[in-house]
Amino acid sequence: MKEAVIDASVVLRWAFEDEADRLGAVGVEQALRDAQLHAVEPPLFLLEVAASLERGIRERRIDRTAAEAVMRALGAVSFEEVEPHTFASAAFGLALATGLRVPDASYLEVARARHATLITADRRQLEAAELLGIPAVALSDLPPR
Repeated sequence: MKEAVIDASVVLRWAFEDEADRLGAVGVEQALRDAQLHAVEPPLFLLEVAASLERGIRERRIDRTAAEAVMRALGAVSFEEVEPHTFASAAFGLALATGLRVPDASYLEVARARHATLITADRRQLEAAELLGIPAVALSDLPPR
C-alpha cells in the first residue's frame, strides 16, 4: 500500500460536485476505500476540511448529510503523530523557504518526514515540493478510476 499526504483541496474536490478535477479526486477517495492508498496528514487536515464543508453548506454547494458523510469517511485517514512544537517549527521553516502559508507547508512537512507522496490540486504546493525534492503529484494528472 502506497503512503500519501492528501491535501485538503483533494477532499473538497470529491465532496463538492461543482469542482474541477473531480474525477481524479473521486479516484483518490476510492483508492483510500480500497486500501490501495494509506494517507497520513498534518494535524490541521480535518479542521481545514470541516471549515470548508461548513462554508459549503452555508453557500448551498453541499447539503449537511453529504458533508457529514465526508467527515465520517475521513475516519479511515491516519494522522502523523508528531511533537507539536517541532512540527510547527519545521512547517514554519518550510513556509518561509517556499512562500507558502504555514498550513499549506504543513502538508509538505508530513510528506518530507514520512517520505510520502503529496497529492494536491494546489499549484504552489506542487512547485514547492519540486523545489524541495518531495515527491508530489497534481490531482489533474491522476487518471479517473
